[in-house]
Amino acid sequence: MAKQEYRSLFINLRFAVCFILSVALLFADLRLKVLSDFRYYIESALYPVMLFADSPRSLSSVVSSQFKTRAELIAENERLASEIFEQRADLLRLHSLEQENAAMRKLLNSPLHETSRRMFAEVVAVDSDPYLQRVVVNRGSSSGVYHSMPVITDEGLVGQVIEVNYSFSRVLLLTDPSSSVPVVNVRNQLRALAEGNGVHDELDIANVARSADVQEGDLLVTSGLGGVFPVGYPVAVVTSVGLSENQSFAEVKAKPLVNFGRLRYVLMYWYDAQAEGHNDEVQVKRPTDGKVLLRQARIKQLIQSMSSPALQQEPSADKQAAAGKPQLNAATAQVLTENTPHPGTLAKAAVRAQQAAGEHHGSWQR
Repeated sequence: MAKQEYRSLFINLRFAVCFILSVALLFADLRLKVLSDFRYYIESALYPVMLFADSPRSLSSVVSSQFKTRAELIAENERLASEIFEQRADLLRLHSLEQENAAMRKLLNSPLHETSRRMFAEVVAVDSDPYLQRVVVNRGSSSGVYHSMPVITDEGLVGQVIEVNYSFSRVLLLTDPSSSVPVVNVRNQLRALAEGNGVHDELDIANVARSADVQEGDLLVTSGLGGVFPVGYPVAVVTSVGLSENQSFAEVKAKPLVNFGRLRYVLMYWYDAQAEGHNDEVQVKRPTDGKVLLRQARIKQLIQSMSSPALQQEPSADKQAAAGKPQLNAATAQVLTENTPHPGTLAKAAVRAQQAAGEHHGSWQR
């Protein structure tokens, strides 16, 4: 009897120690990130096991893709050929539009936006938790993937990378409850937040005032705020707008443009907000208008005519020059007021130049 009590006490004590140790490790990993490197190496080492577990599905997809009829292959080949033909025509028009856009930006002294680098990736696993919308792609740090890297498709935005390993990465989808993307309405440039709610085909649009102009069918794209996602990528389409007297904001729902249930291939997008912001710094454009240049030349000649005679005057003409200075300065200010876009600044500069010339003449005379 004593041995059984001893054994039960030992089991309870061991359970308590393991529980406390587990809580301490969870807290340390969540707050202090002390186990991130350890988890990185463990998950990288177990990546082949995950591929082996996913091999039946991949093998079945390969086998099913091989067994196609000749008619299906011919139809698919014709469809792809027509799509390539149309895309080549669109590409020619795109090159023309890019050249026209670059020429217009040069005329407006605006920065040029360079095309960012992208990389193809394949979805190899999906999170089994139904409340977490996350997938695993076969690109990791060995391919240059980094944390918070945007992920897109040809349809729109998918999400961002939340965990990077050597050979694979985890992607947080837009519909995950912890996902939040700054968006803007294309129709009226209204800013909001697209938040996930755990449903694979629905998003909650937060921070939309009751009086805001939001309609069903409005297209929402990334606004670029926060520096995580690039500007202008499609996110979702507004499906419903509800108003409640008990809430200060409107209840807006939207449907993502990407079908996450059939997500197979994605594009990893290199985006550097600081570099793009640095390129967006517009320098002040130098005046090229002939009228502006003519006014500047007249002002320069006027200042030189004010300062040069003062240095060449005889000592006996000091009183006359001193008496004429206020009138000359007033006339100069009037001319500058009539001929310059910033008369006050240039007028003060002309007065200071003449005063400096007078002081120089006085020191020469002494």
